[in-house]
Amino acid sequence: MSSKVIVPLLLGIVAIGLMQFTFAEELEEVTFVTVDEEKFKQPESKYSYQQLIISGFIEDYSRGSLITFVIILPDESQIEISTYAARNGEIYMPYHITDDSVIGIHKIILIYHDEEIASTSFEILDNQ
Repeated sequence: MSSKVIVPLLLGIVAIGLMQFTFAEELEEVTFVTVDEEKFKQPESKYSYQQLIISGFIEDYSRGSLITFVIILPDESQIEISTYAARNGEIYMPYHITDDSVIGIHKIILIYHDEEIASTSFEILDNQ
């Protein structure tokens, strides 16, 4: 192959690689919150539970800053859980679903610096 073909081909490969790397970097910088499963059956026994994992990322997280999850239950009552993210802004928090958990859709709101920055939801189904 002549250098007239190889050089443009190599430059094209490098350009595509750089664009993919830049795009991947941009995706990592987006604030979000998610759950590992969207539907759970309510445990039948008071001696068992299911674990929901709430995870996500906070863009521009300041190390040591408190974050709050507000979980709005189907009956409109709320549970507030305060915690911290990792130094790089990653979030990982387990949440237990028990036989006392309310059946229906639960909304999770992520609050950082007194501002709602992301949300998601999950559903607890009747165990029957």
